[in-house]
Amino acid sequence: MFPVLNNQTSTDTETPIGELAVKTKSFVGKIVEDPVSHLLIPVGEILLIIVLTMIVLRLIDRIIDKVFTLSRMESKKAQTLRKLIKSISHYVIYFISVLTILINMGFNPMPVLAGAGILGLAIGFGAQNLVRDIITGFFLIFEGQLEVGDIVQINGQINGTVEEVGLRVTKIREFNQRLHYLANGNITQVTNYNREKMRAIVAVTVPYESDLDVVSKALDEVCESIGKKYAPYLVEKPEVMGVTNIDQTGVQFTITALSEPDEYWSLEREMRKEAVLTLHRRGIEIAYPRSVVYHSEQIRALQSKETVSQ
Repeated sequence: MFPVLNNQTSTDTETPIGELAVKTKSFVGKIVEDPVSHLLIPVGEILLIIVLTMIVLRLIDRIIDKVFTLSRMESKKAQTLRKLIKSISHYVIYFISVLTILINMGFNPMPVLAGAGILGLAIGFGAQNLVRDIITGFFLIFEGQLEVGDIVQINGQINGTVEEVGLRVTKIREFNQRLHYLANGNITQVTNYNREKMRAIVAVTVPYESDLDVVSKALDEVCESIGKKYAPYLVEKPEVMGVTNIDQTGVQFTITALSEPDEYWSLEREMRKEAVLTLHRRGIEIAYPRSVVYHSEQIRALQSKETVSQ
């Protein structure tokens, strides 16, 4: 009977659960026998690895900042590449730290790394979006479609300032300070307001009763004033495009000015302000929707006039 029991016991220990139970029991026994060597020292080594990782991260960040401070690269492009290189460096350091901790805990990561090719092939179909995000992010940066600090419109829906361009995610902050995290693979259209030059276009509508020659001269004064104030930033002088539209509210004039991108918004605001003030000084109102109300007596008088004229 006893030999049978021995065979059964050996069979149980060969199963995965039995083997795990034996290893756990052995590990607990070692801790009880020598807690310093088998518990405190390993935990201390892991904590030391974590602390060293944080120190290395800060040191890498300072080195990258110093390098870009000394470089002569454009500020926006430098800021974009700086954040990108920091992001990649952080991922690499985290990966090395995790491997070091696993080795310190007694796990051998080499079989896992050796099977990474097979594993990557297995999960590749499920990681298509991640790969697409990374490839799209690379081309966004390589082609210079957007950089940190640029004012952009994404997919015709989101307007804001680029805060970070990563390999996987791009961060856009709106004027109201909402921060959007956009997967690069979902970015299909980029409208950039910070490329070379921008044309400020301001439409001014006046009532039909206005003297159009006086309005045109007034807008010429606006263009002259704007040209003097923004002379260092203008690519082309402001000009009046003439009558560009006629609708139910009045006659529309348009004034334009081509400027550097950084001054576009300020220039457009100043053009509107100058147009309103100059027209007011000449006694010309800005057109607005109006309704004409007639009393019954006035309607009868008009009808009687039409009858007499006929």
